[in-house]
Amino acid sequence: MGKQAQGSDSRLRLAKAVMVPVWSSGFIVGTLAVRHASGLSILFWRMSVAALVMAAIALLLRVEWPRDRRALVQMVMVGLLLQAAQFVGIFLALQHGVSAGLTALLAGSSPLLVAVLATMLLDEHLEPIQWLGSVIGVAGVVLAVIEELNGGGSAIGFLFAVIGLAGLVGGTLVQRASGSSVDPRAANAIQLAVAATVIAPLTALTAGFDLGAGALAPLTWLIFGLSIGAVMLLFWLLRREKSGEATSFLYLVPATTAIGGVPILGQPIQFGAVIGLVLAFIGVRLVSAPAEPLSSRGWLRRFAPLGRLNRGST
Repeated sequence: MGKQAQGSDSRLRLAKAVMVPVWSSGFIVGTLAVRHASGLSILFWRMSVAALVMAAIALLLRVEWPRDRRALVQMVMVGLLLQAAQFVGIFLALQHGVSAGLTALLAGSSPLLVAVLATMLLDEHLEPIQWLGSVIGVAGVVLAVIEELNGGGSAIGFLFAVIGLAGLVGGTLVQRASGSSVDPRAANAIQLAVAATVIAPLTALTAGFDLGAGALAPLTWLIFGLSIGAVMLLFWLLRREKSGEATSFLYLVPATTAIGGVPILGQPIQFGAVIGLVLAFIGVRLVSAPAEPLSSRGWLRRFAPLGRLNRGST
């Protein structure tokens, strides 16, 4: 493997390693936020402030804004799906008592759905070893939250969680199919503005815009850590990998959420979450490194964090 390709591979692994705790934090911090304000109120302020900040960044950096009508329509679609539907579904699920781990379960299964749909719609084909990794990853996801599957939340809460999953999968596919033609900073600003526009009337008609003081700190992280930082990093991954590969880090999110919820949310430690994390890690590595040779050294490189064992190879 050449040094340039090796460096690119290491950057992709590092990006996914960063995405796991950041994306997981959204479920935990979201649970904390809905204790002090309604889910829709939090989302309105999250999307509105993030849209203004993202637009200011794009203007200061003088990025090129899309002028093509088709590109604008595609950005609006991503905003409706990835930003509005996904997060309205997640936050209303949390508000209706669905646990952070169970909500993360559905998000954690999304890479397999994305991979299947991308094969049919975008002509993106994973290698057999990547499909095996996807199955192992889903098994890890289920093990991570198996103890939560029988309780918590309501039927309407679960329905909202499924809506969030549909938004994540659909938005990922549209972004992968069309997002590379638009500067990601401009794209994110447009998508956030679309989401804020959609969420505003829903919030006005139901929950109102009030926020408790306890919601401000979680809201700040949701704006800057998730809506700006994590989404921009996701777009970067989608520009460089197939849809199923780019989102494979999500297999690790439910287990990380379940473990992170122990000290932060006061949830009991779950042995399944630890085993699930191990399986999910194996699944992610198989999906992310399909071209490694199956020799003993190849397998060591495949499971070495951030390509540490790759140093010195050519």
